Amino acid sequence: MSKLKNVETRSYKTYRARLKAFERLQSRQRAWNTSLLALSVATTIASIALLTDDGMYGKAGPTVLVCVSVLALVASLAVAGLDYGVRSRDMFMNYRAIQRIAVEAESLGEGDPSAEDVQELSERYNALLDDSENHTSADHKAADPDAKIRRWHVAASFTLTVLPYLALVVPLLVVVPFIAWALQGGQ
Repeated sequence: MSKLKNVETRSYKTYRARLKAFERLQSRQRAWNTSLLALSVATTIASIALLTDDGMYGKAGPTVLVCVSVLALVASLAVAGLDYGVRSRDMFMNYRAIQRIAVEAESLGEGDPSAEDVQELSERYNALLDDSENHTSADHKAADPDAKIRRWHVAASFTLTVLPYLALVVPLLVVVPFIAWALQGGQ
């Protein structure tokens, strides 16, 4: 395989995997934002409701509500530290730049490129790899279904992406007693 074809193949595969990484990071950002917003609204509603009826959530209700609020704070700090929004934007910029290299390599292959042109393209590709976080094995598998990746990589990635949506159960459990209380006329 010629060096140019190697650059073309590698850059195309990398572009596809980085595109999947961008989609994964963006999806996680949306999921966590939705989950944390719902949890914040639910705990605020529950706190206000407890001012009116301190028995609404049972004897341990206030303590449980404080624990849920602390959990929400910890989750929001952890998610902020993961910086999904910035990382997804960086991954977007990186995959677009690598995509341009793949297209340039394909175009160069239609002619008779010089060794210097191929070397320069290879160096730009490698610089882009150095300039960005790497995609995961699950991103690689999503981009190339024939890739030999362990299923647990894909399952772990899927779980981390779906977890915030599963966590929406907590706000529901907090709001349902309030709705029941409100429907009974606040009694």
